[in-house]
Amino acid sequence: MNIKMLLYTGIIIPIVFWASTILCGFIHGNYNHLSGTISELGATGTPSEPLMATLTMFSAILSMFFIMGVYGACKQLDLNLIPVFTLPAFTFMMGWAAMFHAGDHLHSASGPAFLLFYVGTLLVAVLWRGRRELVSVRVTSVISLALMLLIFLRFIPAIQNTYPGLIQRFVHLGWSVWFIGLSIGLIRLVSLQENQQLLNH
Repeated sequence: MNIKMLLYTGIIIPIVFWASTILCGFIHGNYNHLSGTISELGATGTPSEPLMATLTMFSAILSMFFIMGVYGACKQLDLNLIPVFTLPAFTFMMGWAAMFHAGDHLHSASGPAFLLFYVGTLLVAVLWRGRRELVSVRVTSVISLALMLLIFLRFIPAIQNTYPGLIQRFVHLGWSVWFIGLSIGLIRLVSLQENQQLLNH
């Protein structure tokens, strides 16, 4: 698999994730996406548990290919590799959620790993400066960070008590934007570099 094929998984993962929440919401029955958390879709004993667990693990597996793609692209484009090492947090979190469903006392233990995503988006914005062709990737990372910071809405009781599912989805929208931005941006840069190399030869 070449680098661009691996990078396309960064687009596929959010599609799988959001499709799974919609589909499992129907299967779960009487589920409200604004008030219900995503963990509820995979909660032990619910009708949607088997499918949600399967699709969550599928996302975790896909993310390993995405990480390889981002790493390969950064090496090829001579970009700082540090942001790449925050991405395995996603693989860990999704794999953990697929194995330890809501209702299991270990389910929430992986939560702190998500903090690496906040660090990763910030590192992209800071460490990938100086190259004009990376502006869109850096801007997307900042937008992603802003969306994920909306998690702090949970400290407003009126919102947290009424829309906990919506608050959580802002965070998931954040990493989705980041993955898609990285994927499209790096694919474009790799393609430009390959085209330039062909012209030079």
